[in-house]
Amino acid sequence: MEKSHLNKSIEMLKAISKNEDLENQRAHFVILNENLVALASNLESLEGTIYVQQCPMANTNKGAVWLSTEQEIRNPYFGDAMLTCGSVIETLD
Repeated sequence: MEKSHLNKSIEMLKAISKNEDLENQRAHFVILNENLVALASNLESLEGTIYVQQCPMANTNKGAVWLSTEQEIRNPYFGDAMLTCGSVIETLD
């Protein structure tokens, strides 16, 4: 399962880097983060705490997740417009 998430993450990184359309990049970013959260959740040992955070309004109001080393919300989906929108939904240690 980890290999599948890793391969999908690499595929999404390539898609983001090859496309200049911001909305397309955001769509791929959602999928990238879903896979990164799955990978991080399966790690046996972490150096420090990683926070799984979610914005309910991202991804056309379907919600989207991301990882952060900080508990404070810094939403990567909307930039300055909604920088603090979201919440911590899980803590990985």
